[in-house]
Amino acid sequence: MRITDLKIPGAIFASAITTSEIELNNYQEVTFLVESGEGTAANTTITVEGRLGATGEASAVPFLFAEKGNNGFVEVEPTGKQVSIGGAAGAVKYYLIKVTANMLASKEFDRVVLKTTAVTSSTVPGAIYAISDKPRFSV
Repeated sequence: MRITDLKIPGAIFASAITTSEIELNNYQEVTFLVESGEGTAANTTITVEGRLGATGEASAVPFLFAEKGNNGFVEVEPTGKQVSIGGAAGAVKYYLIKVTANMLASKEFDRVVLKTTAVTSSTVPGAIYAISDKPRFSV
């Protein structure tokens, strides 16, 4: 397993986010952990794009989604999932976005990025991490 910091803790939601690419050539799945803290509640939309190689054409892909307090993952269409960030004092929200190599196989994609839409003037703190798991080879 490998954990990668994609957006370090801070007021990250005011601008649209496109994370660094996460390659799946050595792993069978990647799970993005998106966290938001307290502040003015708002909505952002999460999508995932995949592509083949560093210069391939990007395309939205389906993903698995889970949130703090719910049991298990649900499949989300490539159009994305709207989520709420922020909230009252002490509000902390966690979302898990999982993409498996099998989900990308039909398009032969080997890498993904996570995207969020901008929340104008948001000061809600948050962070995004990628957890690459189920190694194919010893890394």
